[in-house]
Amino acid sequence: MKNKVIILVLMLTGSLLAHTQEIVDNEKLWSILTGHCQPEYTVYTTSFFKFDNDTIIDGKLYQMVFISEDEFQEEWFFYGSFIREETKKVYYREYYGEEGLIYDFNLQLGDTVVLNNPRAAAEVTLTLTEIDSVETTDGYRERWKLTNDEFEIPEYWIEGIGSMAGVINSTTEVFGGLCGTYILLCEEENENTIYQNPQYEYCYYLLLDDGHDIEIEESSFNVVYRQSVKQIDIAFNTSEECLVVITNIQGQLVAKMQSIDTHFSFPLRNKNTGLYIITVIQNNGNHISKKIMVY
Repeated sequence: MKNKVIILVLMLTGSLLAHTQEIVDNEKLWSILTGHCQPEYTVYTTSFFKFDNDTIIDGKLYQMVFISEDEFQEEWFFYGSFIREETKKVYYREYYGEEGLIYDFNLQLGDTVVLNNPRAAAEVTLTLTEIDSVETTDGYRERWKLTNDEFEIPEYWIEGIGSMAGVINSTTEVFGGLCGTYILLCEEENENTIYQNPQYEYCYYLLLDDGHDIEIEESSFNVVYRQSVKQIDIAFNTSEECLVVITNIQGQLVAKMQSIDTHFSFPLRNKNTGLYIITVIQNNGNHISKKIMVY
């Protein structure tokens, strides 16, 4: 009888451990939808994030953050930031910045925590006010609702998955605003989809919301990055006048110009390295976006 009790306890413990997974795990992958707001339209792109490669900074062990912008994740790039987890707390830091606490999974209902994600608008104090659960492919996981009386939008965390704004975007949505919106689409573990946002049918989207549903063909223009002179060259397959908009991966406007030539160049000598989005909009509303890595 004693052996049976021990076996039962071990089974229950194993079941609980399966649902208290770490966030910083190099077998995990997240897809996140980002809205890049412009005065007349919003570009929505999907980014994939994962963590890999141990790195020691200031005596602490981090994983590097990697991003992929293509649907099949054929190319990955270092995102310029680092993440680590210690005693159910997750810390994030950018390349030249200080680390900030972005998760604390030690909280009990009613507890308060101060979070200072470097990606968020400011430090914020949140209180764990509600715990429910969401369904995943490996069972139900806890979902935490964290609130601050000064802000209308709550923060949601799913155990082992992270924020509903995306794994590195904890607290960014609390401050509100329509621009720079982040939405968690999916989370994978060992190449298996564990969670898919029930409000979205797919784990990858590339959209432009300007009131039109028309998209031009990929062959409408070509983009080349000339690393030797840090310059983007754009070649159009039509002489029609169009609007060219360049943003970085954070959705910040880099350049906006009207093009009347079949060839156009834009210098990036004073710009940061990283992924850039080039959107071409024709006068009839047709549009397409392409991405390019600047290094």
